Amino acid sequence: MKQPTISRRGLIKAGTVAAASVALPLAGWAQAYPGKTIRLIVGFAPGGLTDALPRLLTNPLAERLGQPVIIENKAGAAGNIATAYVAGAPPDGHTLLASGVGQIVVLPHTSNLAVNPLTDLVHISMMGEGDQILNISSEVPAKNLAEFIALAKQKPAAMFYGDAGAGGNQHLYLEYFRILAGIELQGVHYRGGGPLMPDLLANRVQISLNAPPVVEPYIAQGKLRPLLIVGKKRNPKMPDIPTAAEAGFAPLEACSNWFGLHAPRGTPDAIVQKVNAALVDSLKTDVVKAGLANLAVQGIGDTPQAFGARIARDHALFGKVAKDANIKAEA
Repeated sequence: MKQPTISRRGLIKAGTVAAASVALPLAGWAQAYPGKTIRLIVGFAPGGLTDALPRLLTNPLAERLGQPVIIENKAGAAGNIATAYVAGAPPDGHTLLASGVGQIVVLPHTSNLAVNPLTDLVHISMMGEGDQILNISSEVPAKNLAEFIALAKQKPAAMFYGDAGAGGNQHLYLEYFRILAGIELQGVHYRGGGPLMPDLLANRVQISLNAPPVVEPYIAQGKLRPLLIVGKKRNPKMPDIPTAAEAGFAPLEACSNWFGLHAPRGTPDAIVQKVNAALVDSLKTDVVKAGLANLAVQGIGDTPQAFGARIARDHALFGKVAKDANIKAEA
């Protein structure tokens, strides 16, 4: 019996119909978006910057998108639980990830992740970017960065840095500083910034990198000594602290604390652009500007293309840092 044949034209026609049947629901989502509450998934417990920043934006975003916007915390695994959750959500724009920098560009090099944040998410925009201060215990006999580096070279086995967790962005940032400075520092990895600070103040670890609001009181009290600020401008509240470039460490400008907004892969571009426009406009409001200033964070609001390029650049840089520092990915 002669088997039926399908012409090339028939295959193309069938493929076109199939593609259209998939595209129709996505097009419908884009036209009707948003049709319900939008959830911003945060990978950390309430209280930190990664949670506080998107909370500033929920009301302005809701006003511009016409639906409630809420925060939902899915803490654990340094943000990986939230990243995987959003990556597996329907690509309809109603489940978005509010991330910290470490989730997206650092953990892929230090943890075995269930998803790839670079390719399994659509990167909508950077929400904000915060400076960090490289500081030492006031008990360290060094008055500035040059003296600290000289001291570390004299006593390589006696100098320790403290970070808020092995494999996190603070860990890699401090390793990057160590590599750039050409010194040996021993790393002590704490479970969060809370346990770290008492040891830094007591000089059990000598150096760390922290957000300005965390260390500003201790600097004012003379308990910590700032060496430089990771940023392109001096901090107006602490204008005597040199920038990374002024201190001769311009590459450290990459070690900022940024926060982003992402959607599942496959989210229609029309939805991505709509959320991006709402975010950019929200960042211009006085209430958000004031809130960001209190957090020592600068609102960004860039394009998906610009944000994607920044992610790719940072991912490549910290992949090299992890390799040079012999940091292996762990489960």
